Amino acid sequence: MSLFRTAALSLAALLVPSLAAGSLIQALDLAELTARAERIVVAQVVSVKGEWDSSGRNIHTRIEITVEEAWKGSTAVAERLVIVQPGGSVGDIEMRVHGMPSFAPGERAVLFLAGQVAPRVVGMSQGKRPVRWDGTTKRWVAQAAEHSAVVRRDSQGRLQPVPAEPDMALDELRQRIRALVRQ
Repeated sequence: MSLFRTAALSLAALLVPSLAAGSLIQALDLAELTARAERIVVAQVVSVKGEWDSSGRNIHTRIEITVEEAWKGSTAVAERLVIVQPGGSVGDIEMRVHGMPSFAPGERAVLFLAGQVAPRVVGMSQGKRPVRWDGTTKRWVAQAAEHSAVVRRDSQGRLQPVPAEPDMALDELRQRIRALVRQ
């Protein structure tokens, strides 16, 4: 094996753990998400558009939402908000930021938002809970947040994956969050 190849493989082995650690998200429970959010809303996604930033080097996505219910904060029903987050697609070019929530026009979700001028989703993917109609139970359900990169340290300081919370009836989630807001 050449000296150059050995050096390159050694350098790659050193860099890979640090890159992987950058893709991990600290686990936040419902109380922590509620406390960190300035606004908690049920919203309908109006549009999703990837754009180049002003430097022309990075892509961000603008997500326009219409608020259907406000559970925390001064957001008005029917208000339109624009969330901007890193990553997205422009033409054939895609920039992914692992752990960021994805959005689709027409979907409904419970969103935990911070930032009055430029709202962002709290806790990355943990701060978005898609809402769907359950035909069997005849009620709206808030699905579990995406948890593939969510971790918590165990008693020995090791990182452990955190399982997603179960889906919950939207009425129950509303009651739990409102109780946390009152505390």
